[in-house]
Amino acid sequence: MSSGKQRPTSRSTKEGCAIPCLLIIGMFLFTGILMASRPLGGALLALVVIGGAIALCVKQEWQDMVFGPLGVKTKLNRFAVLGITIFFMLISFVSTDKEEADALWANGKKSEAINLYVSELEGTTSPNPEILARVIEFYFENGDMEKAKHYCNVVIETDVELSPQSKEIRDLVSSVREAYARKVEQDKLEEEAKNKAEVAKKEAEEEKQKRNSEMETRKRLDTFIAVLEKLEITVVESIRVQQIATDIWEAEIKVRNTWHLKPYQIRLQDAQNLWSAWATIASPEEPDSARIKIVDLNGNEVGGSRVLAGSLIWVQEN
Repeated sequence: MSSGKQRPTSRSTKEGCAIPCLLIIGMFLFTGILMASRPLGGALLALVVIGGAIALCVKQEWQDMVFGPLGVKTKLNRFAVLGITIFFMLISFVSTDKEEADALWANGKKSEAINLYVSELEGTTSPNPEILARVIEFYFENGDMEKAKHYCNVVIETDVELSPQSKEIRDLVSSVREAYARKVEQDKLEEEAKNKAEVAKKEAEEEKQKRNSEMETRKRLDTFIAVLEKLEITVVESIRVQQIATDIWEAEIKVRNTWHLKPYQIRLQDAQNLWSAWATIASPEEPDSARIKIVDLNGNEVGGSRVLAGSLIWVQEN
């Protein structure tokens, strides 16, 4: 029978819990030290990580010592934790272009560093001020003023606070800033002038179209009046012509009071004759695009073309 009393924790068990914790802390401290001593540190780190992984995979008791106190019991979970740890340790060691470029710059290899700095600047809307200062300084010192001014414009366009060390660079940035401001102002004036020219051109086109429309309207009206006089139609008091849609012209015909005295059939025939005369003038190729509107002296509509087609003529029956 088993006793109900719990056995006190042995010294070895306490040490088994402390060792993994100390190992984990030691691994991260060791990683930090190695990261400061690249590239030799990178090779050592890789060897340590790979060696530790192999050792944990081979030695079951080492696995139990490391993962047991952490509550990771299954082999699959242990391998998962080990893989994640290795991944984050290695990814923390991966250097960026800027870090590599900084190291090259510090060692006097500025030409090699510049290529990495330029790659770092490409495609970013928030460039690093230190990188920009070094790129401008490098191109200025090597006499490539075109590229130096280009990156000065990057400073201005992205509104970066740049603090170059030399007076020459500060003067260069200042001169480029002034030139940039003048260009912006010049572009603004040119854009305003362009907009004014476009507005004036549009107004001139509209005025031309208006004059042409008025001339065309007057021409059609005079021709229609001449045709009615030739046909000796005396019931018409006045005529007003307008274009109510594309290729659709309407003649509003105001008739005298004698119109109301005529029988319905006579008024219908007169309206049809008025439309026929107008269609030959307004739209000879598509007569139904010609419309008429017949009104009395008070402006009341008493006949004309229907909506569907100009040739569909109606008049009041009473």
